[in-house]
Amino acid sequence: MDFWSRLIGGAGTSPNSKQTIRTGPQQRLINFKLACLQLQQAWQKKAGRIFSSPARGTVSSQLQTINRLLREEIHAAAPHLCVQYVSTAQVYAVVSSIGATSRDEQLQQEAVRFFDLLIDREEEDFIENPDFADKIMTLFRETSDTPKSVSPETEVQMVELLFAITAKLRQRSAVPSAWFRPSEVNNEHPTSSTRLLHKSRDFPLVFKLLDHVHHSRKTGDFARTGLLYIFELAAKSADVEKWIIESELATLMASGLGALYSQLSR
Repeated sequence: MDFWSRLIGGAGTSPNSKQTIRTGPQQRLINFKLACLQLQQAWQKKAGRIFSSPARGTVSSQLQTINRLLREEIHAAAPHLCVQYVSTAQVYAVVSSIGATSRDEQLQQEAVRFFDLLIDREEEDFIENPDFADKIMTLFRETSDTPKSVSPETEVQMVELLFAITAKLRQRSAVPSAWFRPSEVNNEHPTSSTRLLHKSRDFPLVFKLLDHVHHSRKTGDFARTGLLYIFELAAKSADVEKWIIESELATLMASGLGALYSQLSR
């Protein structure tokens, strides 16, 4: 740790210090790497799935620092060295694991903010990265599949991130295989539930949006608009069109809308 202290300008300097808010690319990268190192160390030292208070505080602090430095860099001129480091060091894998298993509201929100900051970064093209996509879906699967695991505020942030992803996919000439991986059902006579499970694995992003299509206000708005963007993709891809038909997506979406309208009529 003395090595890092010398690199960033002397002992006692911290990546959280207000003095580091405005930095050049190289200095920012040093601060960013240090925050990532401390984040990983704190995460590896945790006991099981439960954080001690000091460890939780350290992880939260370093996640906030990482997000702050990314925001600072995004609004600065190139080179974007921190974004490059996220890609080469796969920092997103650690952040996904923290958000998925911590059961901590603040850490989940910071994890969602982290991924939201990276979605639009064209230089590393995260939207095309299968591992990046898998880590986002792991975060959503582990948090949203647990009853009452997230607050309405966090839920809105999560669905807004899914919407942002569909908006990026909508701009592509073809759907990246990172998000859509069509496959055939091996069973000659699959049941409806078997077929649905199989299709959900082909395009998990869609089924996460379907989970929220019946919600009102922002959560439902993001989910429904995201699904409309998915329908638009069918015009660009015969595989997506076939998948939509075979997955009974329209029927499932209609059921969700029916649930929404029944709430409005009360």
